[in-house]
Amino acid sequence: MSKLLGLYTSDPYLVRCELQRATAEVTAAGADEAVGVGAYEDDVVLSRRYGPGVGRRELWAVPESDAVLMHAQTLALGASVEDETQPFRYRQWLFAQVGEVEGASQVRERVMAQVPDFLARNVRGAGLGEAVFALFLKSLRDLGRLDDLQLEASLVAVMLNKTARQVAQLATEAGAAHRGTLNCAATNGRLLVATRRGPQPLFYKLLEGEGTCDRCGIDGSGKDSDSLVREHRRRRSIVVSSEVAKPNGWLELADGASIAVDRKLNLQLLPGN
Repeated sequence: MSKLLGLYTSDPYLVRCELQRATAEVTAAGADEAVGVGAYEDDVVLSRRYGPGVGRRELWAVPESDAVLMHAQTLALGASVEDETQPFRYRQWLFAQVGEVEGASQVRERVMAQVPDFLARNVRGAGLGEAVFALFLKSLRDLGRLDDLQLEASLVAVMLNKTARQVAQLATEAGAAHRGTLNCAATNGRLLVATRRGPQPLFYKLLEGEGTCDRCGIDGSGKDSDSLVREHRRRRSIVVSSEVAKPNGWLELADGASIAVDRKLNLQLLPGN
């Protein structure tokens, strides 16, 4: 089963600390899984991919980024780590999807039939996830806002939810007898959105600031007169994860619902339909 983790933080200088906090509460990627990590440095997308068995000592050595998106999965035999490992990227956008849909190859064909050529040419993998990403990008292009960095997070969440609904409908039309799962997350570095569609859960959590940090050696006895302690107490992050190991404090997103996080870390919950 694949896993995704998305994080948006108020303090990019402490993003590695926030990732360490978040990953202590989620299910870690297995040694047999391929892992991808995407982040931003001066608005430039940076991504790393790790094949099964590859050392991941620097897995969270991301740049000072507001947004990070991670995905782990077991690749099919012979699948390309470069082409199939998520998160997928297009210009400023990063996208990850978890869950399975019955008859995925037939659904992928139907999805790709709706994608314009300029987006289809960037789909390199054979899986459904990248095709769903292309359909999501099409929805933003249809609004004339594919490259708009001022996009409202709530609007992007609505379009991501719409995309998941479209794919679910295409699966039904392709003859799927059972309802699959399409849980997705996307970011352009200035927002983070996620949507859940299907029985597989998707969770989110607000990480409040605190005066402790194992990574920085802060034990909780420091005072606000110490700038590093003060910054750790002021930091806040919102995390989205498909699997959590410690459920305390995590909220499960309702089936069909979405969340939107903007640059000020305002979180908006959009009910399902």
